[in-house]
Amino acid sequence: MYQEFEKIIQSEYQLMPQTHIVVGVSGGVDSMVLLHLLCQIPKDQRPVIYVAHINHQLRAESEVEQLFVESYAKKYQIPCFVGIWDEGKTVDTNVEQQARTFRYTFFDKVMQETNSTYLLTAHHKDDAVETILMRWIQGSQLRKLVGIEKKRSLGVNQVIRPLLSFSKKELYEYAKEKNIPYHEDSSNLSDNYFRNRIRHHIRPMLEIENPNFGNGILRLSQEISNQRQVIDELLQPLIELLVSYQNNTWQLDYISLKKHNLAIQSEVIRYILTDIQEKTSLVVGYEHMNQLQKLISNDKPNQQLLLGNNWIVEKNYDILTIYQKKKSLNEYTVFDLAKNQGVFLSNNQWLGFFELGKEVIPNELINWHLKEMIYTHGKHHTIRVRKREAGDRFVYNYKGQTKKVSRYFIDEKIPTKLRDLSWLVFDEKGYLLWLLPFRESYLSIHHETDKIQYKLVYLYQRDE
Repeated sequence: MYQEFEKIIQSEYQLMPQTHIVVGVSGGVDSMVLLHLLCQIPKDQRPVIYVAHINHQLRAESEVEQLFVESYAKKYQIPCFVGIWDEGKTVDTNVEQQARTFRYTFFDKVMQETNSTYLLTAHHKDDAVETILMRWIQGSQLRKLVGIEKKRSLGVNQVIRPLLSFSKKELYEYAKEKNIPYHEDSSNLSDNYFRNRIRHHIRPMLEIENPNFGNGILRLSQEISNQRQVIDELLQPLIELLVSYQNNTWQLDYISLKKHNLAIQSEVIRYILTDIQEKTSLVVGYEHMNQLQKLISNDKPNQQLLLGNNWIVEKNYDILTIYQKKKSLNEYTVFDLAKNQGVFLSNNQWLGFFELGKEVIPNELINWHLKEMIYTHGKHHTIRVRKREAGDRFVYNYKGQTKKVSRYFIDEKIPTKLRDLSWLVFDEKGYLLWLLPFRESYLSIHHETDKIQYKLVYLYQRDE
């Protein structure tokens, strides 16, 4: 077994003597075999090893297992880091997921402290079979039916699983042959956990029908993985043409996408949602895919779909945009400015109100984008700046005719996201002077020579 393990370490992971690695060791047979195998690598070829153990405090024997792992690591002169999950004593819902989150957060911390590149876990072939069955029963997407990956990212580092080629039976046999000590986790006997129910009941029933079921489902998983790679490669040119990503915002040319068949539309949408999930941890599923497809297929513009956690899908006239709405402290703020004052409307928007010729721009804003508006008014003049409200109107022609701000946005096909960024500037009588940054009211255009001239200076930074 060691020879095969050594070949995997060298050919698939290229672990060098100067490589720092963290090994997750629970004290069970799987992780103890992994640690033993690593220690068999000749010293001049062996990577620098650190042990990380989690005391979940979920069982009476957790303390004993912690002391066992610490003692074993000390015997082999391996630095050992222990994470204690305090919430383990009281948590009673979604225990597996919460424990996993704590575990990998701790592992990541240890990797940073030890300057390690890889985290090694002792997942084996039977774990992979059980994971596929669990995902299949839960109704996961096809791309998720690939079991446990040999390698995946963990922050800037990677998790690797060098035992995936070995069965649990082989690990037990190796432990017996080499007299490797280990502790049996009593929770593995409990049917309170989904994975255990798969292991104890569902898989044995399937193997009655097909004794080679485990290998068969792993072959199927590999076929799915291969076909996904083919699909992704063929789809990539279309993705690059239709989808753009910048500053945590995705945009899709859905008009062009609709020219393709529904299967291709579905794959492009799946690509976007998967990318969002990987970059933001937003949980998305079939329901979101179906909602997006319906949104794209209908002919109505200016529609929105909520994905959760303030994530919004916004359909405009030719582009579909997915972004997270930022909670602005200034969303309902009203700013009252006297002449020759300026104010930050947001982190990237500033407005100044000056008598003409008395403009003072903050030095740190001189490279921001600029819009200006000049108008005349009486001597004792102030302005008010606020967000738009239902019923707001402005004068849009020399006849004095007015139009609702909401109607203007629709007529000009201004996207919802830009509408939400707009500000309205009023004089002290409540007349709208400027729909910022889109257009001036007709009131502001005429210059009366017997009154004072004022300048509004709007500085802004674009979202890059």
